[in-house]
Amino acid sequence: MTVTFDDTALRAPVEPALARQESRERVAREGRRFGVVLGSGWVVFQSVVLVVGAGVLAALAVVAVQFMFGADGADATTFILAALMVAPLAVVRIRSHLRGPRDREVEEYRLERFAAANGLTYRTGELDPQRPAALFGVGTSRVASDIVAGPAPRPFEAANYSFDTWVARARMPHVANYAAFDLQSPLPALTLVTKSPGVAASGWEPTPPQERVAFDGDFASRFEVFTARATEEPVRHLLSPEVQAALMALAERSDIEIVGDRVFVLSRRHLPMAEPAYWEWVSDLAALVSVLEARGRAEQPAGLPDADSARRTRREALFAAPKGGRAAAMGCLVPLLVGLAAAALITKITTG
Repeated sequence: MTVTFDDTALRAPVEPALARQESRERVAREGRRFGVVLGSGWVVFQSVVLVVGAGVLAALAVVAVQFMFGADGADATTFILAALMVAPLAVVRIRSHLRGPRDREVEEYRLERFAAANGLTYRTGELDPQRPAALFGVGTSRVASDIVAGPAPRPFEAANYSFDTWVARARMPHVANYAAFDLQSPLPALTLVTKSPGVAASGWEPTPPQERVAFDGDFASRFEVFTARATEEPVRHLLSPEVQAALMALAERSDIEIVGDRVFVLSRRHLPMAEPAYWEWVSDLAALVSVLEARGRAEQPAGLPDADSARRTRREALFAAPKGGRAAAMGCLVPLLVGLAAAALITKITTG
């Protein structure tokens, strides 16, 4: 049976001043004031370096065009055009700094009230969280954020997560979302790795002694299955056609790890936890875990609430790419091309 969360708090309008006040009180209560200031300062520093660096590259590109059309070198036009070329990037970064904290305050405000309305607990973050899934043993700077936990629809915990890995001296940031559910009956340890196109690299791998197990059919094109040799047969029994269909319907873009007495559904990106569709998905995942348990007990799994096309559409939207990314890129690229064309035209006119 699927439990429905009360998502009224996620849909209700928010008074920005109240959200800001509560955020400041929460930061002071949790002793995070220095960290917030330091983090904000670091983001501003990164933006300044990015804009200045882009300005230098723009100036070099303008100079190169000017040389191509007969100019003797850089002049005032070079720096004016370079500044105009990077102005949209600077505007985007400034707007991000102004809107980002406000949006974050609203998310915390809504999640805190959502948790209270559903008998759940909410924490804004946890450094270096210790969980049994392989994800939590990889990399550095490990942080879980927006941690929501509770006893229903079964004992669970959900959060966004970030960590860094290193290739030589290059830092590789990774993000994820996890929903972990307690099991009421044991299941064999296994890892399912999604093969869905467009999903980011995971940054983590199945832990030894697990190794790849071959499956046939459509399921094999959606997931890779890993388990130890000793549990291969129980895993094959568990992943019946009905269970495979449920996994493909609800978690095609996520990895799944069964370890100890918990099931972890791991998505390779941050998910919008203040959206009602996220909690609709969490309730469906809890039903999926019940299907796994039923199959593990050799019982007939109950059906999943996946026949609702609107529900599927809302779930797919959770994993959709951010809408503003391509528009922002084009907004920065067009001034670059216009600036280079202007440099060529101005140089041609002034040099005769």
